[in-house]
Amino acid sequence: MPAIMELSSPWSASVDADSPLPEYPRPDMVRPDWLSLNGPWEYAIRESGPGALADEVAPDFGPADRRGRIIVPFAPECALSGVGKTLAPTETLWYRRSIILPAAWAGRRVMLRFEAVDYLAAVFVDGALLGEHRGGYLPFAFELPAGDGVTEHELVVAVRDPSDAGLQQRGKQALKPAGILYTPTSGVWQTVWLEPVPAANAILGFRIETRADLGGADVVVETERPADVAIRIMLPGGGILDVRGRSGESIAAIVPSPRPWSPADPYLYAFRAEILDVSGAAVDSVDSYFALRRVDLGPLPGAPDGERSVIRLNGEPIFVNAPLDQGYWPESGMTPPADEALVFDIESMRALGFNGLRKHVKVESRRFYWHADRLGMLVIQDAVSGGRNRAAGTARIAAAMILGVPAEDRSAFALHGAGRAEKADRDEFEADLFGMVALLRNHPSIVMWTIFNESWGQFESARVADRLRSADPSRLVDAVSGWHDRGAGDFRSRHTYIVKLRKPPRRDRRPYFISEYGGYNLAVPGHMWDDAARFGYKFYDDGPSLREGYSRLVRDQLIPLVDRGLRAAVYTQVSDVEIESNGFYTYDRKVLKYDAAVVRALNEELYAAFGRLGRGKA
Repeated sequence: MPAIMELSSPWSASVDADSPLPEYPRPDMVRPDWLSLNGPWEYAIRESGPGALADEVAPDFGPADRRGRIIVPFAPECALSGVGKTLAPTETLWYRRSIILPAAWAGRRVMLRFEAVDYLAAVFVDGALLGEHRGGYLPFAFELPAGDGVTEHELVVAVRDPSDAGLQQRGKQALKPAGILYTPTSGVWQTVWLEPVPAANAILGFRIETRADLGGADVVVETERPADVAIRIMLPGGGILDVRGRSGESIAAIVPSPRPWSPADPYLYAFRAEILDVSGAAVDSVDSYFALRRVDLGPLPGAPDGERSVIRLNGEPIFVNAPLDQGYWPESGMTPPADEALVFDIESMRALGFNGLRKHVKVESRRFYWHADRLGMLVIQDAVSGGRNRAAGTARIAAAMILGVPAEDRSAFALHGAGRAEKADRDEFEADLFGMVALLRNHPSIVMWTIFNESWGQFESARVADRLRSADPSRLVDAVSGWHDRGAGDFRSRHTYIVKLRKPPRRDRRPYFISEYGGYNLAVPGHMWDDAARFGYKFYDDGPSLREGYSRLVRDQLIPLVDRGLRAAVYTQVSDVEIESNGFYTYDRKVLKYDAAVVRALNEELYAAFGRLGRGKA
């Protein structure tokens, strides 16, 4: 039996059940007034009715229902929620609590915001349906009804989640977790909060693009209605730059002595945006930030014709070295037990000498990307996978991984095998993908999008990659990470486990990206999810042999591929996850299985090998 209640990270003991994850959830768009709704809610689980979720009748939360107290925003399947029950596809999860609006918010509209609820949610206020949302990984919001002075409301949320019984985007979640599939996360799993906004007009967000010469940024302030806007930018050394324009239109912010963002100098320009009324007074005010950074592919300086391109950050070649980051914790599933847990994963990998993370088939909380921005960690951001793994359990896996023989992804047969036969399922994947891009596009740390991981739900990858490139030309695209490469995207991307790392095919001149490799396993007694089960690709009995095997892998197999066109690599992985015991750290983040100095030295050797190609920098 997995040690679900016993295994926990260092942050569990300090979790305040009355106010977990109390930090402001949206660091890239800050207003001073807000109210967290994290903490104890009533819950009930009961069999779903035959109709639509919005037509369900809320339970009385009495003894006839499985009920009690749940700690939001932790999912019922995890220990920190206080529930420890898996939501079945045939069941509805109900939440209830009262909310009291601060008297100081009178005269303003109030937004009820959910950072993430998996999967289908219906929200009721005082017994009336406020709205519905479909999708498990993106934030959504509803405006509370005007109350004529009423400040107390009953809030009820109903959720259904098919997990892997459905075809929706779900990442690694599975009703029967095993191997690389993990315990589901159902219902509310990120912060729920209230925010007052002005009655007349409010700022909705920003679109920020670094100028080609890195001399500033073009900023579009998005508002509910057209308005004059003012932007005040704080400059290095204490100076201030003021620019004005109209909402919805590009406003040039040319900064003196520009300071580009990089892992070595992750400088962020803080700014305040305001909506101005006819008198010039501020109607709404939001604090945010931007960075000056450009990512592209380009020729290696001094390289002969035909040499594979390199990744460039601000015009300088860079090797992206990013371990796989699943974003799971033993006591809280996909929800970090504390903000410090997010920081630990970033800082611990930086301390080992890595310059990036591949956020794997999961959209993390917005605080994660802010931490990556401010700490200088590059991020390869995966789309959340769904559909079906069409090659699971067949010889196609071996052919795709070992021989590099791809299957096509456009025929009716391929769509059916991928769980994408229905247009509605394909449309939902693309809506989720581009919703993620819109949500995260201003974060300088994100340098690459991954569309399809291996064959999970893969369809029409060339078309989708072209559409993504048009939507966001400021980043690189790994169209198909691992298996069924159709020639789209910026990389020849390959996953290699068990067998020796292979050089890229000579006919494909795209930069070579080993987007997963390694996965070397070591069980650490007392720090295992399940003492009786392990999953991995190569197993070691002790720390010294694991470290020696890892050293040989990097030094003898990975580094020589730099001369063959290797431009980025992803080692599996940051930490153990459930029965996967192949992390640098144990699942509870309490034991580092490797000698940190050895890992750092190997990473320096990798960067040095890349640097010898030209002007590469780590």
